[in-house]
Amino acid sequence: MCIEAVLCHTGWKAVFRAVRCVRFGCGRASRRRFGASLVSSAARCSVGDGERRACIGKRGRRERGGAVFGILVVAYLFLGGTGAGSVAIASFVDLVWVREPFGVRAHATLDEARSSERVVAFGLLAGFAAVAFGALCLVFDLGRPDRLDTLLTDASPSLIAVGAYAVALLVACAMFLVIARFSYLPAVPRAAVVAVEATAVVLGVVVMLYTGLLLQSAVGVALWRSPLVPMLFTLSSVSCGFAVLLACVRFAGPLDAGSSGLARRFVRVDLVVVALEAMCAALFVGCALASGHPARAASAESLMVGAHAALWWVGFAGCGLVAPFMLEAASVRMRADLARAALSIAVVFVLVGGFCLRASIVGAGGHRTLELEEMSGAFALRLE
Repeated sequence: MCIEAVLCHTGWKAVFRAVRCVRFGCGRASRRRFGASLVSSAARCSVGDGERRACIGKRGRRERGGAVFGILVVAYLFLGGTGAGSVAIASFVDLVWVREPFGVRAHATLDEARSSERVVAFGLLAGFAAVAFGALCLVFDLGRPDRLDTLLTDASPSLIAVGAYAVALLVACAMFLVIARFSYLPAVPRAAVVAVEATAVVLGVVVMLYTGLLLQSAVGVALWRSPLVPMLFTLSSVSCGFAVLLACVRFAGPLDAGSSGLARRFVRVDLVVVALEAMCAALFVGCALASGHPARAASAESLMVGAHAALWWVGFAGCGLVAPFMLEAASVRMRADLARAALSIAVVFVLVGGFCLRASIVGAGGHRTLELEEMSGAFALRLE
């Protein structure tokens, strides 16, 4: 909580009350009541991570209410993770299996490329678009985009600054790889593309982890303060990345040995990822329910039977885990045409489930009444 959040609703009189309370002394009950009112007033001002909303709006109006993170942050968590997964997987696939030629041996047009090369090209394009649009969502969510310069030029390293640099560098790498594939650039050697692809793999993993670490580092939300949040978001991002590449197989033209082989590899690996994601989600909810922290348990109950149960059970568990696992497992034994139809449906389910996962966890963690009560008690003890 920043001081702007407190002054937004309490004003300078509250500050003078605090100074008088500490300087001249007052009763313990009065100090506790003041601490509770101060923290609850700060909570009503919707200032999120990185001071998401200023207390004074663009026209001088005060903005009150709202969740900790809005829909723009949820969109960033989904698009950033999905795009990073797509770019990292496509780059890894080209490094290990496809090995598209560049330089003087580069294809003049994408139509001359093999189907597996087109899958990689479309995957990089989709990943670049997702990460770039997700970054824009995060910038607009700041409320004041001019703060981005301050964030990037801050001398003291922070998680948000490292994540911002990783996102920016990943966008730059993905843009280079897209241009190198959709344009005829004989001056660009294969070695340069390999170096950028290796960098993109590392940056993609960092961005996927960052989407979960961004929530885990948020102060005052017990549900998010778990190492399982970055793990769960990373596994979901990898699964969504495979879904994007499976969709690219669909649009890369007629199936041949190269593209069908890639699709089979994608399905087998994604089955393992979905199984790990389900186990991680079960462990995450189980630990939250079993914890002695009242706010964390209340948020977990919101996921299980409360306001966010539909997003969690239908959107994430049903669409994001059960349906894709069954469709992908069945596609292994289907004919080619039926397998393509089943995988197309699975792609949609995976992406819907990835968005619902982030929306449900962000929404369930945004209700912090119990934890704010604990914070008010701690604040009152400090005044004592």
